[in-house]
Amino acid sequence: MIKVRKSFVARRREANKPKHSVWYEADVRGGYIIYAGVRGTDVKTYAGRAMSQETLGYNIRKAQIKFRVSV
Repeated sequence: MIKVRKSFVARRREANKPKHSVWYEADVRGGYIIYAGVRGTDVKTYAGRAMSQETLGYNIRKAQIKFRVSV
């Protein structure tokens, strides 16, 4: 008789992994602060700053490339 071995290797689902992203928050003194990391947790890194809406989009794209977050 052939015995079948079942492996119970737990595979982590892609949906359960924390999603890293780049986002911005308005600064009290004016402008925007750009962060990278897991949103809603303490796992975040200062990624840059923008003083206007025009430079905000450009600096967010730079941070996404720097931290290898999908654009």
